[in-house]
Amino acid sequence: MAQKNTMTRDAMLFLPAKIAEGLLLMLVSSLYSHIFLKEANGFFNSINLTIQLCYLILAGWMANAATRYVAEEYRLDHGERLFSTVSTVYLLLCALVSAGYCVTALITGKTAYFLAVPMFMSYTCFQILNAALVQLGKIAASVSLSLLSALLKLGVAYALVGGANSFPSPVPAIVAAAVADGIAGLGAAMVLSFPHVVRLRYFSRELLNKFLAFGVPLMGVSISVALLNQIDRILVNGIYGDAVFAVYSNNNSIANSIFTMLSVGIMRGVYPNTLRAWREGGRRLAKPLLDSGARLYLLIAAPAVCGLAAVSYTLSDFIFAEGYEAGYPVIIFTSCAMLFMGLTEYANKAYELEQATTAILQNSAAAAVIKIVASLILIRTAGYLAAALGSVVAFVSYFFITVIRVRKRFLFQIPVKSLVKIFTSALLCGASALICTKLPMGNLFRLICAVLSGAIVYTACIIGSGEGRQELEAIRLRLRRR
Repeated sequence: MAQKNTMTRDAMLFLPAKIAEGLLLMLVSSLYSHIFLKEANGFFNSINLTIQLCYLILAGWMANAATRYVAEEYRLDHGERLFSTVSTVYLLLCALVSAGYCVTALITGKTAYFLAVPMFMSYTCFQILNAALVQLGKIAASVSLSLLSALLKLGVAYALVGGANSFPSPVPAIVAAAVADGIAGLGAAMVLSFPHVVRLRYFSRELLNKFLAFGVPLMGVSISVALLNQIDRILVNGIYGDAVFAVYSNNNSIANSIFTMLSVGIMRGVYPNTLRAWREGGRRLAKPLLDSGARLYLLIAAPAVCGLAAVSYTLSDFIFAEGYEAGYPVIIFTSCAMLFMGLTEYANKAYELEQATTAILQNSAAAAVIKIVASLILIRTAGYLAAALGSVVAFVSYFFITVIRVRKRFLFQIPVKSLVKIFTSALLCGASALICTKLPMGNLFRLICAVLSGAIVYTACIIGSGEGRQELEAIRLRLRRR
């Protein structure tokens, strides 16, 4: 019980910060829709898409392996072997990606691709080191640097544009992303004492082999996950061009950023504690924490889906420039897809804890094929908005494929009573928010009323049903300690 309370408190600490970060990233999307031409905004989004793909395909395996073993290695030598090995591989990957972007810039004649090099380097650096901060319990540093990065993306781009509207080039946005993640990455490196522990002579072939054994199957997973997450955007960009892609990707970013922050915020409280329990007592101690973590995720994600669906048009119309609101259905579909994506992460934890990552590769590859086929059919028959519906089909399939197969090992369990209470409360939350969007007032006041109404109704239902007792106790203990 003490471990569950610790896990819940950690998640509750991360969650507000991650929600704040998600809101800042939404502001970034909003600002970019106003200060850049649609074509420029779409081009920046396409570069950002390639950065994420390169990270997932080339560096994702190392990031996952480093996250899995950083706590163990840090106890041995304060991370000398691990961080030195990771740094060496990181530099090699950066050299490879830099060559690719330089060739692309020379072939296409688009010099913005040269700037994608520092953008990839800073993004990859911060992603890997931020995950290490979390695993080592340096929560305050992780939260502070993540918020700093989001703020800098907002401020640097606006300063470079000089307050102009309809800026024709994506360069300010690319520079802002590189500067923001670069400063955050340097901050993380300092917190982790890189100047004292990182030396090329500390590179460990033994540790690299350990990384490869754990991470190589995850390289295939990364490719599959990249397709799962990005193929709809790749197809929309390729078929419809940068302007339509800007509408699709900006609306997609609302649900994506919110759910990524929710999922990451909760998982960063759940996974370190679950991993610690696994090392101490195996499945017996780890599974109850996984059960509790999945329930906590659903407790927060379910009302987020219903709430976003209710305010999707009003929200898109309010935060984006004129014309972007046409893509509001993407918010609804993406929210549903992200809900199942998050649940699948909890189902996959049995594979990760037992280091059976090949099964994750098989499941995610099957789901990726489903998404490619579904997205192509839906885009051709129903237009670009239906690409997001392909995500729903794929992630629902991924979840059920994983559940069916992982049950042979172990799977998180959420009581049926809890599921009924959570989803009933979430639907009532969405209904109250939807009513508020019909009020005869401006979009800002509609949104404020919808958010407050939905939050009050959901909180009242959860507390009234007794479902939120554990979370309230964790918050109460946290406040008492302060």
